[in-house]
Amino acid sequence: MPETVSTRDWSQLPETVISSRGSIRLWQTLRDLVAFRDLFRSFMVRDLKIRYKQTALGVLWIILQPLLTSGIFSVVFGSLGAFAEQGQLERLSFFLAGLVPWMSFASAVSNASASMETNAHLVSKVYFPRLVVPLAYIAGSVIDFLIAFAVLCVMASVAGALSWQLLALMPLLLALQLLWAAGLGILLGALHAQYRDIKYLIPFLLQSGMFICVLMPLSKWPPLVRGLLAWHPMTGVIESYRALLQGTPIPWLLLAQGTALSVAFGIFAVAFFRRRESRLIDLL
Repeated sequence: MPETVSTRDWSQLPETVISSRGSIRLWQTLRDLVAFRDLFRSFMVRDLKIRYKQTALGVLWIILQPLLTSGIFSVVFGSLGAFAEQGQLERLSFFLAGLVPWMSFASAVSNASASMETNAHLVSKVYFPRLVVPLAYIAGSVIDFLIAFAVLCVMASVAGALSWQLLALMPLLLALQLLWAAGLGILLGALHAQYRDIKYLIPFLLQSGMFICVLMPLSKWPPLVRGLLAWHPMTGVIESYRALLQGTPIPWLLLAQGTALSVAFGIFAVAFFRRRESRLIDLL
């Protein structure tokens, strides 16, 4: 148990309210998250330490992974019609603009979905808002993203495509990315606690999503597929980064659709998680 938790004055924490009214339960959820912010911070720091403990390259993996993957994609798919007219640097920037947010998103969802099982020894013994666990893993992905985003900025600078719009819109795009990752991570975390085969499905879905969202521009997909992808929040995020690097209009409609879906899905995921929270001890 983190030291910050053991030294808390538990008498100062707000009472937990059990009510049939959704608005009261939502308000109590927010109060609990604020009250247990030290525990949230402890989980996040511990995740970062464990992730890079006893690694030869440490945080360099965050830089090398998108760079090497972008290079491979650029070589393998560079001869396709969608990229035939682009130079090597343009193709590399295209893939990097998709891989930087997607890899951070995929890591956040994967870690958050498995977080309840990973921390079963704490969840089953000590009371605290269980939402703290997946959300801490989501927040920890921000550090990885910022390092990878710095690589994207360097690449954009080399290509002569770095602009103040890219830096100014990054917080907005990151917020949408985290909101969607939080909704998925919370929902899958609750399901993973009961159905352990979920952990085999998640890597497949994330890998498939990467090929669909990253390898091809949205405009190159057939109309039916393009219409479905337009509602995927990460499509708006990736297309926005590419638009900022290419100097084309930002797809505000995609961002608006993605934000609306992420907010609605996030509320549903939190409600679903809270309904199953009391059963997590037995399931784990």
